[in-house]
Amino acid sequence: MITLGTVNISEKTKKLMQEALNKGIIGQGGYIKEFEESLANFLGVKHVIAAANGTLAEACALAAVKEKDNSDRDEVIVTALTFIAQINAIRYNHLKPVFVDVGFDFQIDVDKIEEKITDKTLAIMPTHLLGKPAGMDKIISLAKKYNLYVVEDACEALGSKYDNKFCGTIGDLGCFSFFVSHSITTGEGGAVATDNDELAELVKSLRNHGRKSDKPEDKFIFPRVGFSAKMNSLEAIIGLGVVDELARHIEKRHLNLVQINDHLSQKIFTEKENEYIVPHAIPVLVDSKETRDELLKKLPEQYGIEARQIFYSIPTQSQAYEFLKETRGNYPVAEDIGNRGLYIPCHQNL
Repeated sequence: MITLGTVNISEKTKKLMQEALNKGIIGQGGYIKEFEESLANFLGVKHVIAAANGTLAEACALAAVKEKDNSDRDEVIVTALTFIAQINAIRYNHLKPVFVDVGFDFQIDVDKIEEKITDKTLAIMPTHLLGKPAGMDKIISLAKKYNLYVVEDACEALGSKYDNKFCGTIGDLGCFSFFVSHSITTGEGGAVATDNDELAELVKSLRNHGRKSDKPEDKFIFPRVGFSAKMNSLEAIIGLGVVDELARHIEKRHLNLVQINDHLSQKIFTEKENEYIVPHAIPVLVDSKETRDELLKKLPEQYGIEARQIFYSIPTQSQAYEFLKETRGNYPVAEDIGNRGLYIPCHQNL
């Protein structure tokens, strides 16, 4: 079976894992800081703060922005087509998602963002869905114009670049996931990247219940409500073994995209001049929901290729968010992709 996700366990990981087990270090420890520093160096940012998973990375990032802003602004502009975890992270912070439709490149339609901005807008939260960069030039311009934060969901886009900058390093904060199908795999795990010192300190506090600091005298002082969002040492060790190979994995995923596109008449993920795409997977649109559902069964059963439905329009096609009472048809492209889209593997071990 050609699976959507893959795992690379290096000899370095095995050596460090045995070392940690011999020392009894499985919770917190220096391996986490080493992993954070290695990834920060790779991305070219001042701070990387490791988290338990991508969802909690996003929850901590949004909570940090909310606290720093210290206002009554509570709306976050987000794409209608995304994985539900992103919207859950917004809800965890008692913020309101304000949805924007996508184009047929699966990315937020940047020309429709400004009409959704109000005096309650706190942030724009673009998603680099499936590894393709969102239109960050327009997003950053709007954020500056209206004094908004930009929190990037780069969970599926580690290694992708926009204007020669890594996705997740362009806005105020960027969030990553290390789930099995992503560029770095630690099982679970995630991280927040930023060059902003104040936001970095807030995220560090928020991932650990809102603790003031890690100094002994501060360990039970909690100036804010936070999350239990810490990565553990065993996950960090797996990550440390992958960071050394990350450039090669990124290059291989990109090459796979180029080669697969050579065989597809429908090339959804073609790179623009200012893009470098490291795909989470390859998206495909078929002619109907019935055909898509049939293929989701046929691909693994007859061809040994794992496939998934591409996400759907959260405000109009998700049972969890029916309470928003959005009308079907409000996000026609996202809904169409939700009905007809699937994706296939493109990982580095193909």
